Amino acid sequence: MRVKKYAGSLKAIPAVLLFALVSPLQALAGSGGPPPTAAYTAAVIGDTYQKQMDYYSFAEFNATTDLNDTQRAAVLSGLDASLAIPDQLEIVKTIGADNVTAFARDGDTLWIGTKKGLQRINVKERDSRDYTQYFTGPRYLYGGDDQVAGLYADGDHGVWVRNGKGIVHIRMTMRSLKDKADTYEQWTKAVNDRYGMIGEDVAFTRSGRTYTGSPTTNDNDGLWTSEYAIGEIYRYLTAKQLGDAAETAAAKADATRAAKAVMLLAQVSGRGDGFIARSYIMEGNAQPNGFWFKKESVNGAVYGIAVDTSDAQKKDELEITDPALVAEAKAAYLAATGRAYDADYGDKGTFPVIKSKSDGSVVWRLKSPIVEEVDPALAELYGGNQNDYKVIYKADTSSDEVNGQMALLYFAANYLFDGTGAEDDHLKALAIKFADRIVKGIVTHGFAMIDATGNPTTWARWNATYFAPQIDYTLNTEGVPPGEYEGGYESDVNADEIVSFVKTAIHLTSLDPANYGADNALFQEVYRKLWEPRADGGSYDNNDASYFDATNGIGYVDIMKQYIERKKNVLSSDFDDYPDINSAIHASGNWRLAVNFSDENLFAMAYLPLIDIEMNEDPNSDRVKTLREVFDQWWANMKDEQNPFYIYLYQKTYPERTDAQLDTAAWALSRMPQYPINFPVNNSMRADALLVQYFNYRDYTKISGDRKGVVSTNRPLPPDERQVHKFNSSPFAAFTNYTNATVLNNDYVDYTKVQYNPVSYASGSALSGTWFLLPYWMGRYYGMLEQQQ
Repeated sequence: MRVKKYAGSLKAIPAVLLFALVSPLQALAGSGGPPPTAAYTAAVIGDTYQKQMDYYSFAEFNATTDLNDTQRAAVLSGLDASLAIPDQLEIVKTIGADNVTAFARDGDTLWIGTKKGLQRINVKERDSRDYTQYFTGPRYLYGGDDQVAGLYADGDHGVWVRNGKGIVHIRMTMRSLKDKADTYEQWTKAVNDRYGMIGEDVAFTRSGRTYTGSPTTNDNDGLWTSEYAIGEIYRYLTAKQLGDAAETAAAKADATRAAKAVMLLAQVSGRGDGFIARSYIMEGNAQPNGFWFKKESVNGAVYGIAVDTSDAQKKDELEITDPALVAEAKAAYLAATGRAYDADYGDKGTFPVIKSKSDGSVVWRLKSPIVEEVDPALAELYGGNQNDYKVIYKADTSSDEVNGQMALLYFAANYLFDGTGAEDDHLKALAIKFADRIVKGIVTHGFAMIDATGNPTTWARWNATYFAPQIDYTLNTEGVPPGEYEGGYESDVNADEIVSFVKTAIHLTSLDPANYGADNALFQEVYRKLWEPRADGGSYDNNDASYFDATNGIGYVDIMKQYIERKKNVLSSDFDDYPDINSAIHASGNWRLAVNFSDENLFAMAYLPLIDIEMNEDPNSDRVKTLREVFDQWWANMKDEQNPFYIYLYQKTYPERTDAQLDTAAWALSRMPQYPINFPVNNSMRADALLVQYFNYRDYTKISGDRKGVVSTNRPLPPDERQVHKFNSSPFAAFTNYTNATVLNNDYVDYTKVQYNPVSYASGSALSGTWFLLPYWMGRYYGMLEQQQ
């Protein structure tokens, strides 16, 4: 197999972006690269200019040691000289001389400062999408003052930019995508890693060019870490192909650490029944509200004990209905207070934490029996089993964490734990065990994950009675139990999840038939039902009397095939939260208004292992054909998002096709910000992107407290010109992190009224490198992306 070496040996090339076609890579048995039937060719990309910024208040600029006095004087002189505008230039005339505030030239590159930001124009760029680049907001202009007051080309392709608040040096450095990947790896370890978990929107501090993170728990820790881990597994596989021993070892270590962190969530509760924790923290860490448990010894027995939080005291979804637990709680209340619980609280219900009505003291907490210790190989992430009693884990798990867990278990057991590491055999056995009991717990408990309350968690449900309410797509939730209307609305992605979970369990348990033969047979039968149409022709709506738990799983693949149909029906609904736009939504007939970008991420994560297993078994099977039909419906919207992960997933699904736009994926990777910091963004001033009325009801943004208009563009802008990229975020968002925006009418946004939220260049919040690393290494492994030699 021919795969080019990493970019460590690459030479800088003058073109900003080089794409070329190469012959398809010849795949070896068990290796990456395109399959033998593939028709696609890799996008080959050379070194590209990456933007790196140095920020200076005026006082900092005058004092910085980055420049000597002569250099400082040259910059200031150049900034002043740029105010003489060559108004005879056509580009100045096009923009409007009244709008141009500064001008600088560096060879073929024109830097044009305006009242609404900075533009870089170079029509000799190899890719036309790079001809004109926009620089607005505090990422590029100090403090978010978009009126440029001076420019000075640094002679090395970058520029100094002055505005009314300070000066920014935008350095344009030639780097390969592999160089970027290395930086993202370093960034993620320094900023986002928390006991192996990879957090998002992490607080960081900055000193010079050094960033340090302070990650805290997040509801989606399990999902984000799984996506990072799978990217690292692709990195490991690619490095093995290349014969790069150092990269292979580093990738193996990073992937294993992240995999362990995800797997820990499947065991940290100690319940041994397949329950997955949503996240975990250590004693002394900041603990947000939610449903948390901590290991404690009670009368010689060990339990997970509910932690006192507001949610644990009163959240509707956490109400306990099990008669034995209710009786236990009320007896404890009577013993502690001398009063009957119902006399003090009436019909409030019973919750995991109960306090005395008179003095507020805790009188009862829900206990969850612990039947197993955390495996030492996983406990090492928090310092070993001696710290078990310091671990606090979050319950009320969502389907997101199950989705990430199952995808990770498949990729880890199948591709990472390959016998080359001392722990591999043990960790692979754990992965198989966890997959078995997670899915067995779900399919033998009403297609739901059961929490310590004895009830299904709020969001980890895939049962018929969860899918049934609101399957007629009406989002008027009156009379529907808490959370259940989402089951009908999101049943297409939830169906994809459970189909993937069961197939993954079949595959992994088949690797150890001696221990899991009976469970494998159970999963095979469930999988058959998932693909079986309902014989009674049931419509899966909340008026269908035949829709009950006995029908769990039957016909779920049919639900997967109804994605666009279901979104179209959503448009006919009346949205309680959007009364002023119902008529516009109804009239549009555009099903893409109902797209949920988070669901696209969840679909892709569940679909990836599912299609991998099915295609490995038989790429020409009827099941693969059906799964491709399912993917086509999601791809109808995904294809316009320029998301490299989705592009590579499409190409993996259809290796014989040549329309995946692999060059777009490579270009998007080249334009992702090198440092994934959350900066405010405002693209309302751009003439090259229209604001589209009611583009997506899920992202219909509150402006000045009222829902008055949309803030989405008609096309995705380059990743370094919009909010930092994450799979579950809209690539069409025009505004992020702003205040005082005023929409004058449905079609026009008054740019002057949009004020950026204040920023500090010494601290902020940031994403991890996952959103670059997963698609980058996936593309490299499958031979969809190559580095210019």
